[in-house]
Order: sequence, then C-alpha cells, then structure tokens
Amino acid sequence: MAIIIYILTILLAVATFFIIKNKRYKVVPLVSWVIIIFFIGCVFISIVSLFVPYGEILVLPLGSIVLGFVVILAAFNDFYSLIRCKDKIEGIYRGYNTYYGGNGVSTQAPVFEYMYNGIQYHEQTTQNISYKLLTQNMRDGDTYSIYVDPKHPAVFILQKKIKVSAIITVVFGIIFFSSGIATLCAIFPIFWSVIK
Repeated sequence: MAIIIYILTILLAVATFFIIKNKRYKVVPLVSWVIIIFFIGCVFISIVSLFVPYGEILVLPLGSIVLGFVVILAAFNDFYSLIRCKDKIEGIYRGYNTYYGGNGVSTQAPVFEYMYNGIQYHEQTTQNISYKLLTQNMRDGDTYSIYVDPKHPAVFILQKKIKVSAIITVVFGIIFFSSGIATLCAIFPIFWSVIK
C-alpha cells in the first residue's frame, strides 16, 4: 500500500510542477487546488510511513481520509461549476479528450473553441459526458450552447443540471473520509502504545 502512495506522490509532484509552471492555477483554479491538495496529502502520508515507527499502519486510514477529502472536493467542483458558469455563449465543438481508468472504463471530456471578451479559448469542459451522448448528439465543427464562468473563462459546462454521479461521488467521498477517521481513531491508541 505504501508503494502506491509513493508512486502517486511522484506523479502528483509532476502534475503540480506543470500546473505551477504553466500557471494553470490561474485558468482553472479549483481543479488545480484539488490536485495540489492531493499532492500535499500524499507527501504527508509518505513522510509518516517513512519516518514514523510502524508508520505503515497509518497509511490506510490516512490515505482514506485524503482520498475522501479529494473526492469531495472533486464533486464540489461540479457544484461550483453549476453556480459559477452563468454566461451562456455559443462554442464550436472540437472533439473530446478520453481518460482511461481501471478495467477498461473511460470518461470523455468534450473540447470546445469559443470567444469570450475578445479572447479565443480552446478548452475542455469540467463535466464528463458519456461516449454515447458525444457520438450520437454532437458533431465536430458544429456550434452548441455552453455556460462560461465570467471570472475564469477557461472554465465552462455544457449542462446546468446536477448529475446523479456528482451526488454519488460526494457520498463515496464522505464514506471514505469518515471510515478513514473511524479507523484512525480505532487504531491510534494501539499504535501509540506500541511506539511508546
């Protein structure tokens, strides 16, 4: 389990480096902060597992707390986007980016090109759309209505509705977070007596 945290820490360090180097935190601040917070949490867990005696015991509950918190923040990004993305404009659909997960599962994020306040943007939405919906209802080069965040115009959404997946994500985040805290509270007295 600890090796997974170390690998994740290295990958998130690279992602954080590129976020800071390319100043993406100015363009998509909330997503950038979620990644940076995840990196800081993984660094903390790595330090605990490396330097605290028997620290490997704490990897699972701490990892669950950090993962739960990050999942809640990621779901919050969906709700945040619904509130902040107010300005309805027209954007040109330019395809989609595919992200692969485990067991052959993939998600698609549509990419749009649009003009806002005289600046041209070529960005992907913060919402994931099903492959079926993309291939059946959207054609490359066609114009569709999108909703843009006036403070951060690189952030936009296609639909102004709460998705069931966002609610499920929050529930799972709360479950991970609370089970991590419960496990930590249960094992900490035993852990403390062992390292004393």
